Amino acid sequence: MMEKIFGGRALPYTTAVILLGLMMLPVYWTTVTAFKPDEETYVFPPVYFPHKPTIEPFKLLFEDYPFGSYLKNSIVMTLTTTLIVTGIGVLAGYGLSQFRFRWTNTLLWILIFTRIIPPLSLLLPFYLLVSWLGLVDTLWSMILANVYLTYPFAVLIMKAFFDNFPRDLIDAAVVDGCSRTGALFKIVIPVSATAIASAAIITYLWTWNEFIYAFVFTSTPSAQPVTVGCFDAIGDIFVNWNQMCAGSLVAALPGIIFVFIAQRYLVSGLASGALKF
Repeated sequence: MMEKIFGGRALPYTTAVILLGLMMLPVYWTTVTAFKPDEETYVFPPVYFPHKPTIEPFKLLFEDYPFGSYLKNSIVMTLTTTLIVTGIGVLAGYGLSQFRFRWTNTLLWILIFTRIIPPLSLLLPFYLLVSWLGLVDTLWSMILANVYLTYPFAVLIMKAFFDNFPRDLIDAAVVDGCSRTGALFKIVIPVSATAIASAAIITYLWTWNEFIYAFVFTSTPSAQPVTVGCFDAIGDIFVNWNQMCAGSLVAALPGIIFVFIAQRYLVSGLASGALKF
């Protein structure tokens, strides 16, 4: 019996189910709380499933707070950062892979080192930098911060992918009169769509969910993203938990939809060797 449990599939399946259940508990509680009326939100013992589910917290979210502005800021910030980081990742990754020079390994170690440093430890110097540039409380302050925080990962992903790219294709393009840079746009990029999509998806999710830098760099709704906007539900003496949970669900929805649409690119991109650095 014990051999069947520990030697078969029962143990890994049971462990996976337990871990999945624990991971989904916060999601479940956030979801049910978002649909609770006030009288069911603050009672004890807690209501595990709303008896009178309502969408009132979602309506108040857009009536009482500038939540539409928060969403717009997040979309602009995330798409701009993703475009910049993906472009840098493709160009730098291709350059580091195809044009080896004396300081290539040093540059790679610097990239890795910048990802080892905890982002929180860079908060103060980065705030001083954006303050010196006059970008505090602007979208560009968060775009710059997120580009800095995410581009090393994109470069390393693309460099690892290009290392495994069939060089015969590039050499054939060069023989036909194409430069190596021209081969990047005509041959490499069209074939590398899955790896590029993987880098873009990871950058998108990282930027969309970023909170600490946005919380410090912005102070008005004209620049705050949705992750910071959810804090509007916290008053001086009272927390609107159902509205905060409703805001969290609305904030999570674009990321969930994006991953759902692009999941096959993410899985195939990672499986094709993009993370073998």
